[in-house]
Amino acid sequence: MKKFISGFLQRGLIACGFGPIILAIVYACIQANGTIDTLTVNEVVLGVLTSALLAFIAGGINAVYQIERLPLSLSVLIHGVVLYIDYIVIYLINDWMESNFIPLLVFTICFVIGFALIWAIIYFTTKKSTDKLNQRLAEHQKISKDAIED
Repeated sequence: MKKFISGFLQRGLIACGFGPIILAIVYACIQANGTIDTLTVNEVVLGVLTSALLAFIAGGINAVYQIERLPLSLSVLIHGVVLYIDYIVIYLINDWMESNFIPLLVFTICFVIGFALIWAIIYFTTKKSTDKLNQRLAEHQKISKDAIED
C-alpha cells in the first residue's frame, strides 16, 4: 500500500502541472461554443485549483497498475471508475456541464467509448510489441542453442 501511495503522489504531482493547460483548453472550448464571454476571479481560481486536482488524480491513479495482486481487468475498472468520478465531479463543480440527465448521459457514453478505445489501442499495441519481442527472443535462443550444439 505504501508503494501505491508513493506512486500515486509522484504521478499525481507530475500530472497536476497540466491542470492549467487543461483549464485553458476547457475555457477556450466553452468560449468558442458561445457559453461564456468573461470569467470572474473566483471562477478562474476555482478552475485552476480544480483542474490541477483533476490532473493530479488522473495522473496518480495510474499507480493502480503497480499493485501486482490486482488482476489487470480489476485495475482497468478501478482506473476507469476513478477517472469518471474525477471528471464528472470537477466538471459539475465548475459548471462546465449541466447537471441534467441528457448531458450526464452524453458525457458517460463519450467517456466509456473514449476509455475503451484508448485501452484497446494500448492493449493491441503492447500485445504486438510483446509478440515481436517474444519472437526475437525465441530466434535468439534457437541461434544460441544451435551454436552450442556445433
